[in-house]
Amino acid sequence: MSEESGRFLALVGSYRLAAEDAPAFAEIARRCVALTVVKPGCLYFTIAEDVSVPGLFHLSEGWADRAALDAHLSSADFAAILAEAGRLRVLGRTAFVAEASGRRSLF
Repeated sequence: MSEESGRFLALVGSYRLAAEDAPAFAEIARRCVALTVVKPGCLYFTIAEDVSVPGLFHLSEGWADRAALDAHLSSADFAAILAEAGRLRVLGRTAFVAEASGRRSLF
């Protein structure tokens, strides 16, 4: 069955951690996902460690609109998670947001 949706915001990003801090970041990421996927306007939210680069984590998020994303980014729980991750050895991070015209399942 084909799943389709209308316009939404797609966010993709990455965090690069010192290899020794990857397990701690993975635990923080698990909690962040659990807190985020239930927020109003969150269509999807995943964080996964790269299988070929230790300590590299990829983020993929979908938000119904900018207001929902902004509410998440300004929430107390996100600020706490971000502060906790910031205590680790973060070697780099990126985040890009794009407005998508919709999505359709390939299968």
